[in-house]
Amino acid sequence: MLRNISDILAVSCGYAAAIIGAGFASGQEIVSFFVKYGRYSIIGILIACVMFFLFSCAVLCICAENRIYNYSDFLHHVFRNKRVCKVIEFMTLAFAVVSICVMTACAARMGSIIVGVSPVFGSAVFTVICGIILFLGNKKIMKINSGMGAVIIFGIIFSCLYILRFREHQSAAVETSMVVSGIVYAGYNLLTAGTVLAGMSRNIKDSGEAVLSSAVSGLLLFVMMTLVWGVLSIYYNKINLGEIPMLTMTLRQNNALGMFYSAMLFFAVFSTGVSNGFGVIDIMHGKAGRRFTTFILLLLSFCMSGAGFSNLINVAYRICGYIGMIIVFGILFNYFMMIKKSKIKKNKENISIKEKNI
Repeated sequence: MLRNISDILAVSCGYAAAIIGAGFASGQEIVSFFVKYGRYSIIGILIACVMFFLFSCAVLCICAENRIYNYSDFLHHVFRNKRVCKVIEFMTLAFAVVSICVMTACAARMGSIIVGVSPVFGSAVFTVICGIILFLGNKKIMKINSGMGAVIIFGIIFSCLYILRFREHQSAAVETSMVVSGIVYAGYNLLTAGTVLAGMSRNIKDSGEAVLSSAVSGLLLFVMMTLVWGVLSIYYNKINLGEIPMLTMTLRQNNALGMFYSAMLFFAVFSTGVSNGFGVIDIMHGKAGRRFTTFILLLLSFCMSGAGFSNLINVAYRICGYIGMIIVFGILFNYFMMIKKSKIKKNKENISIKEKNI
């Protein structure tokens, strides 16, 4: 039983880490999709976390029950249409590329804030580091993703509680929000999260463990999102939060907390960038070759990072969110239809057995 608990926690932290990424940890996503809509945007956060929970349940339950361990097989099992699966795989690939561009832009901005180097230099350094790992094909570093996820989760919660405890006295603005941002936010995050869940499903033995793991990760995400939302809502429109709001807030408290959060944010940027890089290479290496794909990917991310971290999140992520929303609803619809068909089949079998006994 103890081993099962450790596996469930590993899957929960791994999934939460895949959702968090640097956009979440930086606070820019929370500002763009929730904080700017005012206090009622907490409803959007709740909706997003419910979608995270349902999507995780669908993927883990189907994968565990059918012994499926990769996202491609999962999609074919759910949709049973090669064209639909290819479209979804293409959109997953597109978002992975966009995500790497966003991570590069975040690294550039971090270098500018913390060290004082130019954004171009920061982008170049991050691109070189990722390039070395992707060219060498060293996937061993991604085995510590769950551990890094646990560190990031602790760091976000600790930093938010610290700021809330020792903050200056301010009052939050009151506005009306549009909760559709919660659905869009979940939509783009879940575009690539399915690949992570499918890969980790080998640690889940049955649907009961799948639901428990999904509930734990959903709760963790809700707690973190609410804390970050609470901190940034207090200061939104009161001070200049910058492109990396949570880094601004931690540095505002003291240098020690700022450096701690900077290190944690780098882990998030690095982990997200490299994991998405490997995802792109895995999809494209048979078509364009590993080295050529890596070179084009890094060149594109370096060039696109010049658009700016917040601009990429507000525009590119939002577009991906609408597309992801359609895909996620399609997966959930098919999942619930499978459950319904399974119940009908069991009822017919039970009726048949009763008739035979009579």
